[in-house]
Amino acid sequence: LRRGAMAGLQVSVKHAGECRDLSFPSADATVGDLRNAIEQQLSVPRAAQTLICAGRRWQGLAFGDELRLLDAAGPKGSKEVAGARAISVMLMAPAGADGVEEVGRCAAQLEEARAALAALPPEAEAARKALLFADDLLTRAATGLDEARLVGAQRDRRRELFAQIEAVGEVVAARRAE
Repeated sequence: LRRGAMAGLQVSVKHAGECRDLSFPSADATVGDLRNAIEQQLSVPRAAQTLICAGRRWQGLAFGDELRLLDAAGPKGSKEVAGARAISVMLMAPAGADGVEEVGRCAAQLEEARAALAALPPEAEAARKALLFADDLLTRAATGLDEARLVGAQRDRRRELFAQIEAVGEVVAARRAE
């Protein structure tokens, strides 16, 4: 699924004050396809998703994964825009369900460890304490990322942060060995 490309079906998803447009190549896209796209691109797990369109909550057997989006939206929930059908949906999810805050906190700990490493004092005892502090920050960041339940884009970001934590950790270990 590509964002912004004009396709057979456009779904505008409003979540946490932001509006994201998801495109589907066919007007036959289903509720399950939308839930998967939301999980991949907005990092909100399927179990935490509640979708509302045209004042109706999409839940229960009546709105199963096989139901076409155009059928779920009905005549009130969809409109024709520039040759493609468009549906506006509101995504309700518990605060923090997308894991953005947790990943952001761990990224901040990584940056703090980098800053501590960059500003190592010249005296040996102070440098040793600064290296221990940086190592502790890296451990807390890695543990926080490991314990977070993430999906989609946040899972990819977690992989990138783990690689960065490992690289900075190797520098800290090399400096401590000096």
